[in-house]
Amino acid sequence: MSNKNTYICLLLILIVATTLRFFHIGKFGIFNDEKQGIMVAVGNVNMGGKKALMAPDKTFTPQDFWRPKTIAELFDANARGDTSGNATVHLISMNIFGKLFGHSDASLRSVSAIFNILTILWIFFIGKNLLKSNRIALLGAFLASIEPFFIVFSQQARFYTTSIFFSTLASYYFLKIVLSIKTDLKTYIAYTLSIIFTIFSNYLAFTILLCHGIFWLVADRRWVVFKNLVVCYVVMAIPFVLWMTKGPGQYALIYIKHATTLYKDILNNPSLAASYKGFIDLASWENLFKRGISIICDYFVFTNGAYDTFGNKIAPIVLVIFVGIVAWVLYRKSTLIEQKILLFSGLVISVPFLFSLVSAYNAGVMTGFYFRYTSFGLPFVSVLMAWFVIKSFQFHKSLFVVLSLILLIQSYSFAKILKHFYEDAPQKYTASHDRGPNPYIMIAEKIKQNYAQGDTVVYPSVYETGFTKAIKRPAGDFDNHDAQLVNLYLPKNATFVQKINLNEANKVILKKKNKTSVLLFDLEGSKYRY
Repeated sequence: MSNKNTYICLLLILIVATTLRFFHIGKFGIFNDEKQGIMVAVGNVNMGGKKALMAPDKTFTPQDFWRPKTIAELFDANARGDTSGNATVHLISMNIFGKLFGHSDASLRSVSAIFNILTILWIFFIGKNLLKSNRIALLGAFLASIEPFFIVFSQQARFYTTSIFFSTLASYYFLKIVLSIKTDLKTYIAYTLSIIFTIFSNYLAFTILLCHGIFWLVADRRWVVFKNLVVCYVVMAIPFVLWMTKGPGQYALIYIKHATTLYKDILNNPSLAASYKGFIDLASWENLFKRGISIICDYFVFTNGAYDTFGNKIAPIVLVIFVGIVAWVLYRKSTLIEQKILLFSGLVISVPFLFSLVSAYNAGVMTGFYFRYTSFGLPFVSVLMAWFVIKSFQFHKSLFVVLSLILLIQSYSFAKILKHFYEDAPQKYTASHDRGPNPYIMIAEKIKQNYAQGDTVVYPSVYETGFTKAIKRPAGDFDNHDAQLVNLYLPKNATFVQKINLNEANKVILKKKNKTSVLLFDLEGSKYRY
């Protein structure tokens, strides 16, 4: 296939990928995890922050909420966020997008979609430039374009696709270094920058850098490469160590310890544990095995959903047979460079998985053992599956026919997953479902339409969730979550007077100057708090 035709096909694939990722991207309101990140992105100290400003005994305005932040305040917001500096690159990107395009759900989620589309582009470069095959490059990009996991997380204002992109970028430049006889300075600079962005996208991405070290030790061991890589890691380590000791990262372990304690408290409360079953579970070997098999099945386009179909007894057998066939086909008649790429792919797929598995076992809870936390190697899975299909066509025609039939069946399965996703029905990979439009945008619009000088907007405070029930809250404690989220969508220079009602759980009310009240919205418990 000529380069011209290759790039035309790539353009068509990227158009398909873009369509799938942006379709209905702003239709459904932001859910709880998205709210956390968005608040940090605009420098507002996470959900529940700004309590000195938004207290029941005070009034505040959107102008107060949007007061320009100092660098110290932005760092503080990042530090005290639920991610404790764990998603810095993504949060900065959302901050920029918010300033350029506004804070609509579609705008802030677009960051995730764009980084995932860039990942597809780099999957193409891995196939084309490292495996030297236009066909593998195009098929790998196509498989990634229809991967349900990528599509789902491209429509969330969360950091997963961002961290996957930068870890893929880092691995691409790492392989260019270790697979080349001589590497220029530009490649080392690109690698250094990419590992800095990787580690500041998600702390768990250090497992990819660990893979790089293991691979060099096993498959390279050239002294000149080692010296240059050490320089790259020292340059990366300087800002990272400062971040972890002086900056927001110092709160990371505190947050993890606090979250683990909270989850264990919920597990120890039978009534709460029942409502969080499937999310907060005991990390027994049985539970770890079942979820582990489910995760590994979902890595591969040919076995995605096999655990749901066959269960935990048959699915492992199917998985072992499939992985064995893939390894045999790809290793057979492969060149030394191809064998190295196969080894590297195995590392970036397995090491993050094993780390998450061991971490969950040590913590005693399953909350850190999900596909999204082990997915850094997923772009290389797309490359491997494309390489597997192409090689099967070349050497094993009967196997290629079987693979084609499985892909046809899987395309129907993927279509069902996406149908549920676009309808926000109960769906794979995420617990959010049955949402309507963002209620806080609707409340903000009603305020802008109905507010007059002398009025006061009054927000609820005492809404309870399973998490808040598990915490012994001090007397007089209050929530300002709803007030924060409404202000996110109000004009930055507005002077609407607002306050918190400590005794109201759900209703946002406009108190008119003439003492009458207008109900702006009833959040009805968890109904509209997605």
